Amino acid sequence: MPTKIKEQLPLALRYRANGHTDLRDAAAGDNKTLPVHRWVPWIAGFSAQFVQDAIEAYLPKRNREHQVVLDPFAGVGTTLIEALKANCNTVGHEINPFAALAAGAKVNCVDANVRTFKGKIESFSRDLASFEARVDRRWLQHGEKSVREIISSLATNQPQGFRSRIPFFSPPVEAKFLHALSLIVSFREPYRSLFQAALGATMVSFSNYTYEPSLSSRPGAGKPLIANASVGQAVTGKLIAMQEDISLVVSQYSRTWQSRRRDVFTSSYFDSPIASRSVSLLVTSPPYMNNYHYVRNTRPQLYWLGLVNGAGSLRCYEEESFGKFWQTVRQGPTIELQPHLPQLETLVAKLQGQTIDRGQYGGPGWANYVATYFNDCDRFLHQASRHLKPGGRAIVVVGNSIIQGIEFKVDELFAQLSETHHFTFEEIVHVRKKRVGNSIIDSSVRNGHKVPHKGRTQLYDAAVVLRR
Repeated sequence: MPTKIKEQLPLALRYRANGHTDLRDAAAGDNKTLPVHRWVPWIAGFSAQFVQDAIEAYLPKRNREHQVVLDPFAGVGTTLIEALKANCNTVGHEINPFAALAAGAKVNCVDANVRTFKGKIESFSRDLASFEARVDRRWLQHGEKSVREIISSLATNQPQGFRSRIPFFSPPVEAKFLHALSLIVSFREPYRSLFQAALGATMVSFSNYTYEPSLSSRPGAGKPLIANASVGQAVTGKLIAMQEDISLVVSQYSRTWQSRRRDVFTSSYFDSPIASRSVSLLVTSPPYMNNYHYVRNTRPQLYWLGLVNGAGSLRCYEEESFGKFWQTVRQGPTIELQPHLPQLETLVAKLQGQTIDRGQYGGPGWANYVATYFNDCDRFLHQASRHLKPGGRAIVVVGNSIIQGIEFKVDELFAQLSETHHFTFEEIVHVRKKRVGNSIIDSSVRNGHKVPHKGRTQLYDAAVVLRR
């Protein structure tokens, strides 16, 4: 009797997006106006509304105080805040120390005494305003040398090993920022982290750099240098907004929020101490396969807030980050693809043969990057399958990518890969059909040649829904 052969559906048919679940747009732009979420701008991540929908759709309303919501790539804490608002316990991992600082400041803000926080803001504002007036007088009357003397007196707060193409701050702004740091050194938690988050959230606005959306110099973005500015006005404005939000949190959520688990680990998810089968819902967005350097774009915050000690620490975070970065993996021998996915293997082999005359800057270097990314996806799914309870859901937002003219539908490949880790694939929901960064698909990185790629495909975001 002949053996029955089960026909395999093409990948695009097996994992076609259907959007049965109502998940709102994942674009994080609206977070800029929402209480607590608005504290620290973050180019990566998703909207608070998207997380609300995921919790409502996939977590039973009963006994939420006994459920754990996990975000393995927590960023500045969007998932964590929404989980706490929904009366859940929450755990986040974030390898970037500044993002972890911001997430921690948010989840622990309920521990702040509003009156005490207000008093610290007022004292900070008065002291900094007086200091700024003195710096401004010296700057106008005696010039840079006089201000440099003030900076020297604050040298203990200067970042070690920080380098930039042009001075990050002008002399008077640097003096003001260093003095602001000195004012919060003695603060206890949660107030110290709240003030650090405010300083980190505003510092680029009065620096000689800007986000366009990646960190670049103001002249490089066609903007003038900032010769002088008030640090106090920007930071105090941010702190007052934070104070208003904390008042809201305390009045609406303090009884439940304070009693919930709210752990933020400044470490890789691959080193997680979370107990097996303890998580009911996982909502996250790993770094996309778009070569965006998440660590380097927070270099100013990491160095000036004293969160890293020299370039060695920064390299460590780069090497441990999910998916790495092209510059960290393009050299050396070929990186083998660990998961066995025939469709992915075909794409990687095709990429390896692109522009080979350019060596590590051509297809072979990019193939190392893609292999590294999907190897990390494989590790992530293995870890997540261990942490989720039976029946638990994972909602993972990923984006497609175009490299050297080859499109990688990361959502479909990720869904296929999940089944090798005993997940049940449920659906793919397109949560943003036109992603920020579409303009770069005509670049040589995306195309590998001069023929425009625009019009043939489009970058998008998709939520892959899995059940354990």
